[in-house]
Amino acid sequence: MSKRLLTAGATACAVALATGVAFAPAHEGRSDDRGHRGDDRERSERVLLGVLNGRNEIGPDGRKGAGDPDGQGTASAVIDGDQLCFGLTVKNLGAPAAAHIHRGRKDVNGPVVITLTAPQAGDPGASSGCVAVAGDLARDLLRHPNRFYWNVHTAEFPGGAIRDQVFAKRG
Repeated sequence: MSKRLLTAGATACAVALATGVAFAPAHEGRSDDRGHRGDDRERSERVLLGVLNGRNEIGPDGRKGAGDPDGQGTASAVIDGDQLCFGLTVKNLGAPAAAHIHRGRKDVNGPVVITLTAPQAGDPGASSGCVAVAGDLARDLLRHPNRFYWNVHTAEFPGGAIRDQVFAKRG
C-alpha cells in the first residue's frame, strides 16, 4: 500500500472522527482485542483511533485532568508493515509543540514509543504523515491498542495538553 494512500486514509479518518460523520461515540465499541486470533494482515486492516481532551491528561503526581481544559483533538492511524501513517487534528489548544504515541495504560504516564509530527497551530490545527515503526512494536500496538495512548504537548502543557487511549476500529 502506498504512503500517499495510507496518509490520505488516516487523514480522512481523523477528519471524519472530528466531525462525527463516520464513527460511533468516542468510547463506544473500543476493543482491547483480548482473545483475538488472526493473521497480521487482518490486524493491519484496523484503524487506530483516539478522541483527545485535557481531562484525560495525567499529571506527574498522578492527578487526572492535568491538561488543557478546553483542548480537544482526534487521532487516527493505520499500520502497513513497518509504516504507521497518521492524521491528527486539534482545536481550542495553544500551538502544539510535540505529538507522540506513548506506551501506558489509562491513568498512567509512560514512555514515548512513536514520535508524530505535531499539528500546525490553528483552530483547528492538523498534521499527517508516515513514520517507521519496529515490527514488534507495530504488532503490540495492533494487538493491544489500549496499552498505548495518543498525546499532544504544548508550551503551556509540556507534560501533555490532550490525551486519549488508542483504540481500534475494524476497517
